[in-house]
Amino acid sequence: MRHPAAVPAILGAAFSGPVALRVGEALLATLPDPRASYTIMVYVLGAITLEAAEVDGPVPPEAERIAARRAALAVDERAFPRTHAAADAIAAYVSTGQFRWGLERVLAGVT
Repeated sequence: MRHPAAVPAILGAAFSGPVALRVGEALLATLPDPRASYTIMVYVLGAITLEAAEVDGPVPPEAERIAARRAALAVDERAFPRTHAAADAIAAYVSTGQFRWGLERVLAGVT
């Protein structure tokens, strides 16, 4: 998140070339099934993309981003009961803890 402008560069072109091959080779050394490696790449790139999409300018500290997301989730409890109940977890989608939680589960599923 220190370099949110890098996200369009990463996603705007094919991930190929010597650096991409080295990254892919390292990932395949850890997860030999190429489908598992792909799943991890998609998870990581998706998390980066969704988080960067919420930042316009300097990246505020994580706690501030979570607080801003929480404030934006002040929804009508009767109209959106599930969103209202899950608002704290949804607000924390941009957290390192959420990223690690998801990555641990994805890794557990592919290994």
